[in-house]
Amino acid sequence: MKKLVLSIIFLLGFATTSYATGSVGFTVSSADVKSNLKDDIDSDGTTDTTKNISNDVTFASIFIEKAVSDNMSVGIDFIPFEAEFESRSTTQVSLKDSSTTTTGTNKGTADVSRHLTFYLQPQKEVRDGLKVFGTFGFVRADVESVVQSVSSTDKTVEQDLDGIKLGLGLKKETGFGFVKLEYSETDYDDVSVTTSNNTKVTADIDTEILALSVAKSF
Repeated sequence: MKKLVLSIIFLLGFATTSYATGSVGFTVSSADVKSNLKDDIDSDGTTDTTKNISNDVTFASIFIEKAVSDNMSVGIDFIPFEAEFESRSTTQVSLKDSSTTTTGTNKGTADVSRHLTFYLQPQKEVRDGLKVFGTFGFVRADVESVVQSVSSTDKTVEQDLDGIKLGLGLKKETGFGFVKLEYSETDYDDVSVTTSNNTKVTADIDTEILALSVAKSF
């Protein structure tokens, strides 16, 4: 994380050269959050059950961007709100002893906050202020995972969530700034929680995002 912060400071400092054009704007995104869930019931390193979940999320973010040359921009995008990236539930029958069974619902959620993306965008003008660009970004966020289990006590775990973002889009220069339309995919690191009965739940989270951005240049 320290290396990422230093890289942001260095590149944004470089962006303050006489060429640099700054912009501030907001983005509206529609995301398909895909989670591959794995349960290791006894935490012995083997996968006992798997489940794939898809969750549609719409959110807004704000960003600051600098053009450091005709063909390169750098920026920081921040989601100021909390978003639910994962939510699942399943019915389980738990054997309390040799004669008693309990039926209940297992639940799990992953709420993401302080979602920050530092990105580079190489770009090329195709005609009349219309540019095609690519995105390479580093992502960091806080994630709060809550697991409610019929066979164990509930557990809440707070972790860091890191990822890599790749995208492709179109950018149109306007009289006030620019408008961007982008498709991107983010691959996040795995998130895992181990309950009191030694069940380890691991989620591999990926997102596919279609985003529309509007910015004012200064």
